[in-house]
Amino acid sequence: MKKISRIIILCISIMLIVIGCSKKDPADNANSDITPTPSVTDEEGGNTNTLPLENPIIKEDYDFNDYIKLGQYKGIEVKAEKLEVTDEDVDIAIQEELYDYGATPVEVTDRPVRLGDTVNIDFVGYHNGEAFDGGSANGYDLTIGSGAFIKGFEEQLIGAELSKEIEVNVVFPENYSYTKLAGEPAVFKVTINKIQYFELTEDIIKDLGFESEEAYRNQLLQELTERKAESIQQQKENYIYDTVIKNSEITLPENLVEYYANDFKTIYNNIAASYGYDLESFISLSGYSMEEFEKDVQYYSTTMATRELVIKAISSLEGIEVTDEEFQAKVTEYAENYGYESAEEFLAEADVEALKDDMLFEKVIDFLVAESVEI
Repeated sequence: MKKISRIIILCISIMLIVIGCSKKDPADNANSDITPTPSVTDEEGGNTNTLPLENPIIKEDYDFNDYIKLGQYKGIEVKAEKLEVTDEDVDIAIQEELYDYGATPVEVTDRPVRLGDTVNIDFVGYHNGEAFDGGSANGYDLTIGSGAFIKGFEEQLIGAELSKEIEVNVVFPENYSYTKLAGEPAVFKVTINKIQYFELTEDIIKDLGFESEEAYRNQLLQELTERKAESIQQQKENYIYDTVIKNSEITLPENLVEYYANDFKTIYNNIAASYGYDLESFISLSGYSMEEFEKDVQYYSTTMATRELVIKAISSLEGIEVTDEEFQAKVTEYAENYGYESAEEFLAEADVEALKDDMLFEKVIDFLVAESVEI
């Protein structure tokens, strides 16, 4: 198995922050006229050329106490979320799995869209009256209720009729990675081309490895319950962390922001080079402009600089640290997961400081959650 590079190790945490919340796949808007730059491949077939930035930023030493004054961080009140998975949720999951399985669809012509249907749609998204990049598609298959699109989109398709255009009004999440749209309202003009659903047959159930429909549904129920529990936990952690930041007075050291901005650009620079592109061509290929990319650089650098200050302040006050044993266990886990022959081999390519920072951040979050109060 080909080993991952340092750049991919860093991306494990980075991409979750910057693009993890996005439903948009920029690759769908690839421009076939962009010509890759020549690249060098290693003996395993992967690209090895990188394009390091001309002026790397060195992180300077600083006293975090000069830049952050913590407010309340213990006893944060969090609304308790009910963990519930309904039969309706299971029905939708079955429809998604049957679609992926390649089951023959039953086409509907005599009724409007219902929850759980798979619809084929054309859509164009508008922001401030203008169509935006990455907001349109033709012949897109979408299972209603899957949560594949941003909140509110799928729900507004319920009741829509075949061949008729409807308008869907949504608001993009505040943390949407396409920064031009973050927190912004948009209107999608959507046309329903087909309405379909899938029938769960005994043959399909057995082919999926289950003795009965009940056994299959029970397995899906368990999986959905686990996923929802993880989602609730993640939302809880995000809320607590965001509240801690809001409660605190933070001034970001200029050098620290520049350091993380440089880090982000280097990551994308190297990813672009690994595919044989220069940075600007790669960004264009991804459906972005350089102006939008720079906004994402700013978002990432301020987010990471803020995170570093919060980690340092709380871990220092509460005596939270990553032990050598914990670090070695995590390194061993990564080495096994990414095909390294040993932990030492992994460490030779890993950014040790970044890994330790991620582990410390997780421990700080665990502490904040443990100290929070559900209401």
